Amino acid sequence: MKRLLTTGALIFILGVCSYAADEPRADLFLGYSFLRYNSAQTIPAFTANGGLGTFGWNFNRHIGLEAEFGGYHNGNVNNHQFDTTVFSYMFGPRVSFHRARTVDPYVHALFGGQKAHTSICCVANTNGTRASTDQHNFAMAVGGGLDIKLSHAILLRPIQLDYFLTRFETPDLANPAAPFSNRNQHNLRYAAGIAFNFGGAQ
Repeated sequence: MKRLLTTGALIFILGVCSYAADEPRADLFLGYSFLRYNSAQTIPAFTANGGLGTFGWNFNRHIGLEAEFGGYHNGNVNNHQFDTTVFSYMFGPRVSFHRARTVDPYVHALFGGQKAHTSICCVANTNGTRASTDQHNFAMAVGGGLDIKLSHAILLRPIQLDYFLTRFETPDLANPAAPFSNRNQHNLRYAAGIAFNFGGAQ
């Protein structure tokens, strides 16, 4: 009986390993990203352009773990001469529905932070000087996208669409000396680009 259980466990482990070997073990995505920041206190809604990169480790054809890094910039918000550069870093699970097929929809939930540097020239009560601030706050993205397999190693990602939550402390433009307040911003993010698979059967 003990030999039978040992043999069965060995067959199971080998089966899992051979199954996993057929699928790409990792993937790398590089692409363009468009971010729509919604209004927060006295800061009006604005858009930012940037880039997005992700690295995913796939446990099997459905479940993976994703690390994402992004950068965005905007130099003008509603005719205010803002100069804002933002970097985001998030991590979380990803679920793919048809990874072995040509078209693979997926969903993910990512959690982490966002670091922003903002400066603005000539606001009220600053005597014409440029005021600046740096922030490092929570960020979260929940959404998904679509991968189209061009070959075993190359994928086209025409769309990734996320609800993107940030918690920036926003200044009062009418009174820059007042304390900043921490507010949620409910944003929308789009990305598209090319992904590369690593490992797995050809």
